[in-house]
Amino acid sequence: MVTDDTQRAASGETTTPWLSPSEALTRFVPSRRRQAARDLAPTRFGFRIGDIGLLVPAGMHSELVEETEVYPLPTTPAWLRGLINLRGGLVPVFDLRALFSMEEGGGAAPHLLVLNREARAVGVLIDGLPLSVDTGQRLPQSPPLPALLREHSHAVYVQHQEIWVEFDFDGFFQVVGSRVAA
Repeated sequence: MVTDDTQRAASGETTTPWLSPSEALTRFVPSRRRQAARDLAPTRFGFRIGDIGLLVPAGMHSELVEETEVYPLPTTPAWLRGLINLRGGLVPVFDLRALFSMEEGGGAAPHLLVLNREARAVGVLIDGLPLSVDTGQRLPQSPPLPALLREHSHAVYVQHQEIWVEFDFDGFFQVVGSRVAA
């Protein structure tokens, strides 16, 4: 029986022996640059509402939705802008700036960020585009935050003199939803 190795040897080709599995797995040494990147604090995504940055929970689905109509709901608070139809599902859209009683921004029109999926999806009007945030420097004490947000915040970080709040997404929006139902 003639094998590939026998044919290569007959034709004068040299063959390189295969590494054992343990040799193959241990032969790679990461560069200093890659190792330094691993040692840094995790990078998260966040969005801004006025001067407050909110971190998207790790592993949560999020998407920026453009050019969609928000359908207002009668007799609801101003901070519940209405509903959108996202791939056949109804998603509530919240204006957190109004919920937190913040002044209107003088910048460009807000963007619509949808967080989570299916029945748990919520839309949030945000200032600017989502950003990559380094959560390395945790503040020992939380700065003044809107009461509802303060109740649901886990940690506050600072990056480039801007605060970023890690919050309980599910608990926060359950409370906000119960305010609509009341």
